[in-house]
Amino acid sequence: MTMNNVISKLRKNSIKNYYMLAFCITLSVLLVTSYALMFFSPTVMNILPSGGDSRKQGYMIFSIAIIGCAVFTTYASSLFYKYKSREFGILMALGERKSKLKKVLLKELILIIPICLIVGVVLSIPVSYIIWKVFQIFIIDTKEMTYQFGATGLIFGFGFCIFVTLCIFINGAKFIKRSNIMDIIYEQRKSEVVKDIKPWTGVVGWILVISGLFLGYGVPNIIVEIIGYIMPSIWNVMYLLSFLGLYMVLTHAIIYSKKGKNPKKYYKNIISTNMMRFSGKQTVRNMCVITFLIAGGLFAAFYTPTIMASLLVDIKNNPIDYAFYYKGNENQINKEEIYSLSKDNNVSITDYYEVDAISLITNGYYRDYDENNMLINEYVEKMQYNAFFKESDFNKVSGQNIDVTKGEYYKVIAEGESESIWSKFNDLDKITHPATGESDKIKFAGTVSFRPFAKKHQGKYVISDEDYLRLSKGLPKEQYEKFVLFNVINPNETYEFAKALKEEIINRSSKDVAVLTSFDEYEKMLAQKNGGEYDYDIKLELSSDNNQLFNEWKYYPMFKPLDKQDLLKNMAVFIMLFIYIAIICLASTAIIAYTRAVTIGLDNKQLFSDIKKLGANKKYIEKNIKKQLAKVFIYPTVIGSIFTYMIYLTIFYGNSGGNISQGEFLALVVGLLIILLVILFMFIIYKFSLEKVKKIAKI
Repeated sequence: MTMNNVISKLRKNSIKNYYMLAFCITLSVLLVTSYALMFFSPTVMNILPSGGDSRKQGYMIFSIAIIGCAVFTTYASSLFYKYKSREFGILMALGERKSKLKKVLLKELILIIPICLIVGVVLSIPVSYIIWKVFQIFIIDTKEMTYQFGATGLIFGFGFCIFVTLCIFINGAKFIKRSNIMDIIYEQRKSEVVKDIKPWTGVVGWILVISGLFLGYGVPNIIVEIIGYIMPSIWNVMYLLSFLGLYMVLTHAIIYSKKGKNPKKYYKNIISTNMMRFSGKQTVRNMCVITFLIAGGLFAAFYTPTIMASLLVDIKNNPIDYAFYYKGNENQINKEEIYSLSKDNNVSITDYYEVDAISLITNGYYRDYDENNMLINEYVEKMQYNAFFKESDFNKVSGQNIDVTKGEYYKVIAEGESESIWSKFNDLDKITHPATGESDKIKFAGTVSFRPFAKKHQGKYVISDEDYLRLSKGLPKEQYEKFVLFNVINPNETYEFAKALKEEIINRSSKDVAVLTSFDEYEKMLAQKNGGEYDYDIKLELSSDNNQLFNEWKYYPMFKPLDKQDLLKNMAVFIMLFIYIAIICLASTAIIAYTRAVTIGLDNKQLFSDIKKLGANKKYIEKNIKKQLAKVFIYPTVIGSIFTYMIYLTIFYGNSGGNISQGEFLALVVGLLIILLVILFMFIIYKFSLEKVKKIAKI
């Protein structure tokens, strides 16, 4: 028998290791590329605003998926080389040259890797299409959800293929570089013992986790608020304290044990404790990866409920069932036509109001950071248009009773809205009449909450009746905005009326008002005057089938029955992206945890046989196996869940100025339910892993 025949037989004997490596490479490339094809499709790119938080979140979660799949594949290749080490060591002991074995390994990798990469990339195209269609069938099928091929995604897929190939070959180079035959032979059985650790390691670990979050997220926000200085990017290394803390917590959780007050319990568990200790370094590294992936999956899974919870609470707390507004020079639907439409749909209208607001030129602040990372507050005397309501009109429609003194104003905000470094409630101090050019000083009197008048990127203010009458003189029609507000009986049963009214409003709106929520005519005029381009001068497609008008159109109506029932439709793309990332992370977690469990079984197979000969029964061996696997599955799941929950608590606390809003509280409750589902998922994987290890241990 030739040496080539021996190598061929050894390859057949360990064919499962080749299948595992091929499966992991193919799966990771498939997951990353299919997500990239979806994320970079024109459909998604048109929906996620350029430079917006949603797109930034998408890139961040995509990065987590890439890192997770890269770690997952690298781990799979390291296991492949570990199992390969024994046969290579034996062949070297029999006199085979390392140079030939190197060529054999290279040929195997050159055969396996390209095939896996090609299969992964090719399959990613139909998989991305199928996943997209599944979401269309089970979530929503709208015009905006049409599948479009994102060629840019293939570039990221090919880039990931190159990166994965490099990682596998670097691992292979390290493997083949070893010269000591005995080290190679016993590589598969080599222990990575963790030395004794101090009892305070776990406590210090949690302190570092919390400190990393506080220093990385909290301190920059505090410094910005106090002195207006933005911390440099290098400051983000503070987050590494949290990862160091996680490593210490996991190490303490699986390694630390002492006799304490119950020596009997200590000696009873001494085998399971030392089994974990002898493979401690490798186990902790695996558990850190699992923790990271679970945290990434939960972070993605939390994102959509967080947005939807805030919107649902906002809709629920809105005191007006139907509200919309339009420019004074628009030929929009009138009161008689609204009542006629409601009659056709068997809807009874109550509390009908129509009030005017005037658009005046206001001052503002240009806020940005200079080359020294200091916040710039540049005062601009004439910056933008803002809307002003008459005190009596505001009190009539809101049911409130505010008293506005001449020369003062109240800023209208949404309930729970807080200031930011970019916008302050008292920024306004000067108003200018658009027709006469006359300017007046005005003072901040406070804030008042009324959701129908508070829209993102649009300032709304209440002034005294006297100031309103004076400032409205000589204003052309286009400087007026008419607000229509009314309630209905049984609003949840008026969806068809809301849909018909929305369609009528859209059909009657001219192209002049097909503008983004951030659009401001005065800002556009200033940009053109200075010879520049106005970034927000983008015309929208005004169509009742365009669900993105919900987020983008400045004059989108606020109808509670419509907003509540169409919320899922409006958020469909976000749901699809972030749920898919969660699936990627959790799928990688399941495979790594399962593989680690099998590795524990194989590494301790001889130990199980030895203690069985010493009199241990099957129940005792199974108990030791369960304790090993419980640590691999329970600790990463619990710690990853707590870590992610702490991140969201920190973000919510910072966004709301030290308070948790009703919407954020609801999001946290939903987050707990998601964590319970992840725990259930990990328990199912644990049960499969347990059965596999029991077969390995022959019990």
